[in-house]
Amino acid sequence: MNFFSFGKKNKPEFKEGYLLDPITLFSSLTADEQALIEQHSRLVGFKRGDIIYEEGTKPDAFYIIISGRFRLFKRGRGRDSETTLLFFYRGEHFGETSLLTGNVHSASVEAKTDAVALKISAESFQKLLHEIPALALHLSRSLGRHLTREELGYSHHRREVRIAAFYFAASTQGMASFLDDFIKTLRRETQSKVLLMDLSGKIMGLLPAVFRGGDFSGFDLGTMDPTSESVIHKAIQAREDSFDLLTFTVNEALNAEEKKFATLLTYLTYRYDYLVVCLPDRNTPVAVKALNYSDRVYLWAEKRSDVFAFAAQKVEELCQDFGFGRNEVKIIMPSQEGKFSSPSGVGSTSDIQLFSTLPSLQYQRYQYEKTLTFLAKEWSERLVGLVLGSGAAYGLSHIGVLRVLEQEKIPVDIIAGSSIGALIAALWAAGYDSHEIEKITKSLDKKNAFFKILGFGDISALHHGFFKGNQIARFLSAYLKDMTFQDLRIPVKMVATDLLTSEEVVLDSGNVINAVRASISIPGFFRPYPYKGSYLIDGGVVDPLPVKILSNMGVRKIIAVNVLPAPKDLIERNEFRRKLFHQAFQKQGYWQRMMTKTLDRVQRRYTANIFNVLMNSIMFTEFEIARMEGSEADIFIHAAAPNAHWIEFFSPGKFIDEGMKKAREQLADMRQLLLE
Repeated sequence: MNFFSFGKKNKPEFKEGYLLDPITLFSSLTADEQALIEQHSRLVGFKRGDIIYEEGTKPDAFYIIISGRFRLFKRGRGRDSETTLLFFYRGEHFGETSLLTGNVHSASVEAKTDAVALKISAESFQKLLHEIPALALHLSRSLGRHLTREELGYSHHRREVRIAAFYFAASTQGMASFLDDFIKTLRRETQSKVLLMDLSGKIMGLLPAVFRGGDFSGFDLGTMDPTSESVIHKAIQAREDSFDLLTFTVNEALNAEEKKFATLLTYLTYRYDYLVVCLPDRNTPVAVKALNYSDRVYLWAEKRSDVFAFAAQKVEELCQDFGFGRNEVKIIMPSQEGKFSSPSGVGSTSDIQLFSTLPSLQYQRYQYEKTLTFLAKEWSERLVGLVLGSGAAYGLSHIGVLRVLEQEKIPVDIIAGSSIGALIAALWAAGYDSHEIEKITKSLDKKNAFFKILGFGDISALHHGFFKGNQIARFLSAYLKDMTFQDLRIPVKMVATDLLTSEEVVLDSGNVINAVRASISIPGFFRPYPYKGSYLIDGGVVDPLPVKILSNMGVRKIIAVNVLPAPKDLIERNEFRRKLFHQAFQKQGYWQRMMTKTLDRVQRRYTANIFNVLMNSIMFTEFEIARMEGSEADIFIHAAAPNAHWIEFFSPGKFIDEGMKKAREQLADMRQLLLE
């Protein structure tokens, strides 16, 4: 879905026609509500280093980030140094806390990159809250998450605390094992303090024995003081080598004492960085309060017979009644008997960011641990995404970028690729390193390249395309065999284009080679790939640099690699080649010059062949789209090899060298990004 119609991307002076991709704040609004927000908002652009507002100033606007990254910080006083509190990313918002509470800003906000934001004045903000209940609901939940020490009488200092609600249809040992492993993984990845809070009364007996010893009767909301540090400390089971656990006495107070629970929760947010709250199977006032403070919900759905009914009902309830966006709800489905498959959405769950089925710990330990790590880094916003763009042979520059990432140990948690970018991503995610991928490309030379990836037997009826695409699939099968996406060592999203509707199609399940074949289906070259009653063509047609796919998933650190040559690159290439031609021409004799002129005329005529016409026309259009999309990445690498041609798959060296060169130029920024 798309929301609003605002001006061109990164062009704040234009409002009409702006394409805003789904963001959490607007995911539950109607078309009329979206139009109302459009009427009361305007786009503003910021340069890196701009201060949006200062600590201590009166709030005058609410901001929603369209592109770029912002930093919330407190300036140093006296000998104190400046402190960064947190970062805001695309799709997030800021400024609402002061507007809702009536206080001055407790910290300053700075643009960390060139950025674009939607600005709503304080007056319009109050009007929208009155007229759009869903917006007010979402922001009230946001305010609950952004707790301040002032609520407990502490200094006026804000910190970010992450709270997740955990629902389960049935209490099983598998559920408890996942919860135990997930929280331990979260603690290891973040080196932060994590507390598991059990409101269900069903977790203790299923957790490891280390949590079942000692005199911990739980916290009784009816009789215990939620402001007493000694009382709370006594009720918590602290484990230095694991996470801490707080169970609650199951009685009527646990259902009704939501104010006491809120006080306790506020206290805990200043002792822990992450809270996981196991909810009861019904919405009591206390459970509702916990949901209002949560920033995401995990649904454990174990029984395959009722999983979709359970998921659909809960997701609809969470989105409609509590203001959650669909990408804030994660459904966890354990595999059974060692089988590993991804669920398909049904009904209202179809556009939720469903996570892959949880692999079996018994049969697929490596995949199980990788899944837990991904979930932990996703919640803690530590995921690093890599975007590999389209560009035919220019895409071989991706190999050079991958080599630098390998050498410098830059982690990559997920990849999105389009066309040649999807192909390189598939090989790398399958376990081939950059040297092995280079070796594969070097197996192609001027003599055999045509026969290995195309061939006369692959020639198609011209009304479908010049080639069937079967030969390149056979070539890839030697390396990717019958691998599925679940067999890849890291998640990969591949982009294709629906020929009949022009919609972007994201491929992330099933056979990898089929997905690659669809993503590289260059119009006119390869037959469109049949898919669910339609046909798919090259992903670069609509999304040559799929940054937004990762951004919409919540990936906060994105490295994008655009290999398409800019117009100035093509002009410089042609000038360079003409210069070389004239230099050689001046050194030749009369008859050699005549022959050279003749060959040059023939070559010029050949340049206008149908293949060049198709490819250049496509790449000219793709470059501008990729340039705009790249502006939304944290790190943008433009690695278009000079003096090269899109057909030169048989000359990987110069492309790889260019990729390495451009990646190293951005190395310092990449390291800094990892630290944020």
